[in-house]
Amino acid sequence: MRAFLALDVKDDRTIKLIEDLQIKLMQTGADLKLVEKNNLHFTLKFFGEINDALAMKIKNSLDSLKFKPLHIIYKGIGVFPSPQRISVIWVGVDKNSADNLLNMANKIEERLKGIASMDEKDFQPHLTISRVKSGRNKDKLLALIKEYQNQDFGEEIITSMKLKKSDLTPKGPIYSDIYTFPFEME
Repeated sequence: MRAFLALDVKDDRTIKLIEDLQIKLMQTGADLKLVEKNNLHFTLKFFGEINDALAMKIKNSLDSLKFKPLHIIYKGIGVFPSPQRISVIWVGVDKNSADNLLNMANKIEERLKGIASMDEKDFQPHLTISRVKSGRNKDKLLALIKEYQNQDFGEEIITSMKLKKSDLTPKGPIYSDIYTFPFEME
């Protein structure tokens, strides 16, 4: 199974603001594949293909790792890897939220040393909202992205992390929760 650790976006206002932006992105005429609202999440660690035994090792290793609920402020949009060659459009977070997410990702990476492979790229907190399939209407797309680069998209308190499975289909990925790690409530 393809698996990853994620924090789901649940705040209705944030989801609505992202959906409104996705509509505007589509109106540029760019060649996009939008992320469905029920699939919006932060990927803390991507494992790729793993078996059930490794999934259980990951679960057992992370069960004792305790996190407090995270206050996330969604802010701004950007692209990966660069404006010259866009493959992903994302919504970001404010500096404090980014620091907290980075801290969480580093603790997870440390805990999983020797169990799961290390990530080659540095963790950069983001919510993928669209994939870009070609360069069609890139100028219009970049103009809209610039317009929204400092936009606020709401905030929420995230209270759990999930080990998820991703089934790839012709219509897009279908995510299902394998295990939920609740955060310590104060």
